[in-house]
Amino acid sequence: MRAFFERRVATAGIAYTGRMDATHTLLEALRLPLAAPALRDLDRAGELTGLVPELEAGRGFTQPERHFYDVLDHNLAAVAAIDAVLGDGEDGAELVEHLGGFDIRASLEQEVEGTPLTALIRLACLLHDVAKPHTAIHGEDGRLKFPRHGPRGGELMAERLPAIGFGPESTRLVAALIRYHLRPGELVKAWPPTDRAVRRFVSDLDGHVLPLLLVNLADGMATRGPGYTRENYRRHCGFISYILARAWAVAGEGEPPLVSGEDLQAELNLESGRLLGAVLTSVRRAELEGLVSGREEALQLARVALASLRAEGGHPGSHPE
Repeated sequence: MRAFFERRVATAGIAYTGRMDATHTLLEALRLPLAAPALRDLDRAGELTGLVPELEAGRGFTQPERHFYDVLDHNLAAVAAIDAVLGDGEDGAELVEHLGGFDIRASLEQEVEGTPLTALIRLACLLHDVAKPHTAIHGEDGRLKFPRHGPRGGELMAERLPAIGFGPESTRLVAALIRYHLRPGELVKAWPPTDRAVRRFVSDLDGHVLPLLLVNLADGMATRGPGYTRENYRRHCGFISYILARAWAVAGEGEPPLVSGEDLQAELNLESGRLLGAVLTSVRRAELEGLVSGREEALQLARVALASLRAEGGHPGSHPE
């Protein structure tokens, strides 16, 4: 059972003095290493849905059976999940291990209009399903569905966030993370994704691939709640590693990379997942540093990297369910 759903944490003790201070208080909460309990404090005080009224419709809004929480609690659970992923505990350490040479900490140590990127990722987690109640319909099979709730949520928050004090760049980023939070699932449906699909994915996100994948990870963790297992997490981390490596490979300008993910799958008889992502990352880094200059050299380096990873106990992961 996931540790962050069992963890009992003290509330942040943030004081709020009225509506004029609400946006500042929200930002302060989002900056905390444990933002979820602070956001629950804000909700109990009536400030959270006062700032973002669209969230209120999710309170008590029951979701289909595979979801453990109602919509509002699911959004808050996604923040608890990202707190764990970005923290120094088991979840954070395992993600860092899966990403190998990719420096996740350095990648997230930036600000957008003075707000830490990690705070905006937490905000996107809080708001990612904000439009579910607004888009809910019953399909022909009688099941509850939420068509285009990502794009609709992005539209709603593109209007709401500036009204509560967020700048245009921050708003664009958070709205995009909401809009595309289910986009990784489209890559899974046609597995393995083509370079063209990955390139379009990177382009649509304006390069913000890691933040989007983290929101997607938190969403998956919060969907099952206590039923989310360590194996689920390991597989999802493997998927993130693979997609980051593919995105890195296709995002550069100029000549295409010497070898693609499909090349490595065919030449090395590799399955998609963590191991393939790690090998592809090693080859791409060597190519960018000028250590390999041709396809055969790149493949030879891939074979060496694969042997080394297997000797260290590396094993292929698989994409999330």
